[in-house]
Amino acid sequence: MKSTLFASVLSLAIATPVSVGAADPAPGEFVFSGDARLGYFGREREDRNGSRSDESDWRIRVRPGVLWQVTTELSAKARFAGRYSTDDSNDNHYEFFTAIPQSDGLGFGDSTIDELYLRYKPGNWDVKVGRMQTSFELEGIAKKSLSRNDSPNTDITWTDGIHARYVDAAGWNYHAIIQRSEDDGPTTVRRSPLAFTEPSSHATYYFGMERKDPKGRFLQLGWDITYIPSALRTDGTAAGRIDDYLGIAGRMALQWPLAGGMRFVWAGEAGFAPNTSTEAALRLSGSGRASGLAFQTSVNLVDFAPGHGVGLVYGQVGGGWLLSPDFGNNQELLELRYQWKLSATQSIETRVRQRRDLEQRTDAARKRVDDDVYVRFTQRF
Repeated sequence: MKSTLFASVLSLAIATPVSVGAADPAPGEFVFSGDARLGYFGREREDRNGSRSDESDWRIRVRPGVLWQVTTELSAKARFAGRYSTDDSNDNHYEFFTAIPQSDGLGFGDSTIDELYLRYKPGNWDVKVGRMQTSFELEGIAKKSLSRNDSPNTDITWTDGIHARYVDAAGWNYHAIIQRSEDDGPTTVRRSPLAFTEPSSHATYYFGMERKDPKGRFLQLGWDITYIPSALRTDGTAAGRIDDYLGIAGRMALQWPLAGGMRFVWAGEAGFAPNTSTEAALRLSGSGRASGLAFQTSVNLVDFAPGHGVGLVYGQVGGGWLLSPDFGNNQELLELRYQWKLSATQSIETRVRQRRDLEQRTDAARKRVDDDVYVRFTQRF
C-alpha cells in the first residue's frame, strides 16, 4: 500500500505540466504554482552505544498551491504539502497540524496545509498574516541557517503568525515576525530543552535586517534576533528553572568574479545565545552552562560551467544554541554539495555530509557519527 501510494504521487509529480504563474497577476486572477522534490537518501550511523546501522530510501515532497490576487495590493494563498517515503516508517496521514509532530517537522507520510495567509503589499511594505514560509539562509550552494529556515531539503515546517517586511531606498530589508506556538510545540524546528508549555512562550519574536546585492562584492549582509520568553528549561525539566531564551546571529557573504562567468563566494554566519541550559540538562560532562556559540562557513564556486556549482560547508554548534533547523546542537558538520541548474525551474543536487557530536554525552559510550548522501531532483511549476 505504501509503495503504491509513493508510486502514484511520483507519477503525478512527473506528469504535472510546468506552468509558471505570471510575476504580477491581475486583480481577480487565480495563479497555480508549486514544486515537487524527489531524491534517493542513504545514511550510515556509528551510534553513541557503539552500534552501527545503515538505511536508505526514496523520498518525494509535493507542494501544490493556489494564489488569489484579490486587488493590486491584497492577495491570499493556500498550499498543500506532503512528504512520502519508501521507508517502513511511512504512515500516510493528513491533518491540519498546529505543531510539528517530530523534531524536524512532519513525518514520512504526513501531509498538511503549510501556507494559508493573507498578504498586503502597499508600497515598500509587505505584510503576511496566517500560515507561511519564513527563511533567512546564508548564501551559497548549500544554503543553511542558524536561526530560521522553514522546510529545508524534503522537510515540511511553517510559521503561524505575522511577518512584516519593509524595504528602504538602499535595499535593506527589515523583518519583524511574531510566531504562534501551542503547548504541544512550535511549527518550526526548535531544539530541546526549549519547551512551549508556559503561556508567554506561545509567542516567539524575531527581528532582522538583511541586504543582498547579486552583482556587488558584498553579496549578503544581515543580522537577526530571536526572543522566546519563558521557554528555556534551564535544568532540563519542567520542574526546574524556566528562563527566557535569546539568540543573536549575523551573516555575511562576499563574492569575486573569475574567468568565464565563474564566481568565488565565501560566506559565514555566527550566532550567540547569552542564556543557555546547564551542561547536565544536555547530559554533557561540564558543570556550568552549555556553550551558546555557533558558526558556519562555506566556500563556493558558482557557475564553474554554466548552471553548475559546488560548495563546501563547515559548522559547529554548541549545546546551548537551540534555533537552527540545519544544525543540531552540540554538533559538528562537514558537507560537500554539487548543484546543476538545468533551467529556471529544474535542478539536480547531490550531497555528501558528515555530522558528529562535539562533546561526548555522559550517558554514551562514544560520540555519534552520521555519514549521509543524497541525490535529488527539484521541479518548480
